[in-house]
Parts: sequence; structure tokens; C-alpha cells
Amino acid sequence: SRGSPLLVAGMPDGPQETPFHEPLNEAPSKDPLKMLPVLFVLATITSLYLMYVICHCLPMLQLLVPADMVDQDVYTRGVIETCIFHVITFLLILSYVRCVLVHPGEVPNIEPWLYTSQPHASDLLHLKETKAGGERRHCKWCGKYKPDRCHHCRPCNTCILRMDHHCPWIYNCVGFHNYKYFFLLLFYTVCDTQFIVWTMAESMIRVVDESAPFAQMFFTLFGLTLALFLGSLATPFFGFHIWLTAMGLTTIEFCEKRLPKKSEGQTSGDCCTDMMENDSIWNLGCWGNMTAALGSNLLLWPFPISGPSGDGLTYQTSQNPYGGYREFEGGRGLKKQGNSRKLIEQAAAWTSYGSAVPPAVGHYNRKLQRGGMMPDTILYNH
Repeated sequence: SRGSPLLVAGMPDGPQETPFHEPLNEAPSKDPLKMLPVLFVLATITSLYLMYVICHCLPMLQLLVPADMVDQDVYTRGVIETCIFHVITFLLILSYVRCVLVHPGEVPNIEPWLYTSQPHASDLLHLKETKAGGERRHCKWCGKYKPDRCHHCRPCNTCILRMDHHCPWIYNCVGFHNYKYFFLLLFYTVCDTQFIVWTMAESMIRVVDESAPFAQMFFTLFGLTLALFLGSLATPFFGFHIWLTAMGLTTIEFCEKRLPKKSEGQTSGDCCTDMMENDSIWNLGCWGNMTAALGSNLLLWPFPISGPSGDGLTYQTSQNPYGGYREFEGGRGLKKQGNSRKLIEQAAAWTSYGSAVPPAVGHYNRKLQRGGMMPDTILYNH
């Protein structure tokens, strides 16, 4: 452990404090090169917006056509498509800004999270994820105990609550407090690109039939092609995150669960079978997982104005009949066969923060979850 606790952060220029209203001890990184992906994204959004409005919306609105020669059917569709496009684009930009500026969350710089705390102080945290030997997970760089689902991000140089991944395109980490905005960013990106592809095709046909000037034909085709390319990338990626959210997994947890390390000499299990199974203790069912990520108010899901409930330090777990702690860092990526690598061991201390009934000790067999069969051996110690 280190002699003194130090909270280190390297987050974007926007957030200057944590969600716990604590100032960051280290100024955010000012490396201009790290802003290049953000500038590229903003330039792409701006370019695609201008090409769609100039090459598609304005011709359909027929602003320069005399009133008695306006095609009312085309004009009506132009008004509707222009309004829909601007609403989706506004929500996309707002979601992107929120992704960049909202801090994903970090471990509080207070007891008992500090690794330099008094002995056994961390027992009051009632964490589910432990090391292979049963010790609490801690970060040697931040000098703190790690909450469940927390990981240290090297680019950000801090521990991120419920870390999903580090995204250079938003110059930020995707974690507990800004995952909803990242999810909505993908959603509105898919909506915008798909909407452009299916509506701008009409303008592409028109400019070809009318032998329009080369510049108009070029930018119409370029905008349509760019939207098709981005949509083909964003759509499956968004579908992947829909599945992750519905299963109650993060990208990191998915990789650790499905993709074993080459150094371990193991191969992954059957992909189709693994994708349908999720014995994670964080799996609350489809509806519970969605509300945990997007918030409890269904009406606010489409808007990037409110995050999930909770503090990102503790999480509700599924009603596992065996309860207990989860071995998290030991045996990562091992092929799941026979007994699960998750251990059920008795809690060191139980207070008002946890259940009054201590968990059982033992290994549980995955056959119990697959087909309802009784495990070969289950040891109970209360």
C-alpha cells in the first residue's frame, strides 16, 4: 500500500468534480492530441447535417419555386422529414455533449474506501467481488478499495465506477453516471443515419434524373454513402449494447466472461450457448437490468437529462439462493465446465448494510441453472 491516499484523475475538460461534489485532485489532461477524435466526430456530424439539409431538405421545401408551381405532396414530406431530422440530430448532439462532460464516477476519497484505512474497515463495505484468495480488490495506483464492477482506467488514470470501456471518441470513460448518455448516443446515431439513408435516396434519384450540377450530385452521393457507412457500423454496435444492457453486463464483464486469455491456454465455450446464458449476480432480469442502466422512469429513457438511480458504489443483486461473494479476479477467462468459478463464501461481517442471514458456503454447479438439476455437492455452513 502507499503511504498517503491520492486521488488521481485525468478526465475531460468539462467535469471539474466527481458526482460526490469532490474536486479532482489533479487537473484534467490538456493534451491537444486527445481532442482530435472529438473534433473529428463533430466535423462528421456537421458535414452530414449540412449535406442532408442542403441537398435533400431545401430542394424538397422548394423555397425558390413560385407558389403556384410548388408540389404540395413533396413540400409536405419535406416539412415532416426536416422536422424529424432536426429533432433526432438535436438529441444526438445533446447525448454526445453529455457523454463528454459527465464524469462516469470514481471512488470517494473517504473512509472506508481508502486502502490506508484501519484494518478490517473494508469489511463494512460488503463487496461481492473479491480476489482469488478472498481479499478485497484494491487499486495500487489510486490507493483505494474497489467497489463492485469498478476498474482502473489507465488513460483516465483513475478508477471508474461500473466501468464499461474507455472511449477516445468522447474523450472520456463510459461508466455508471454516463452510460445512459452513451447508450442514447448510439441510439440516435442509428436513427439519424438510417433516416438519412432511407429518405435521401429519393434526392439521389432526382439529381440523376434531372442531370443536376456535378457538385450537387457529388455531395448528395457522398452524404448518402457516409450515412450508409456510419449506419452499418453503429447499428450492430448498438444492438450489442442493447444485449449487454438487457443481460446486465458491461463490455469488460462480457470480455472477461466470454474471451479467455491466450496465456491461460484455454478456449472459449460454445458462442451461441454462452450468449444465451448469464449467471452473473448482477443480472436482475431484462426489465430490472434496463431500469438499472437507464433509470426507473420509463418516460425519461429517450432523453439525456437524467441518469440511473444509485451512487454506483453498491448494486442490487439477483435473488441467488446461495448468496455470498463472487470470486472476481481469480481464474479470469477460464472455460466454464463442471463447477462454476464463482465461489460462495461466508461474509466476514454483516450489518444493516446487508442481509441479516449469512450466505451459504460452497460451490454451485451450473447444471442447476441450465436444467434445474441438483448439483453434485453443495456444502452449507451458516
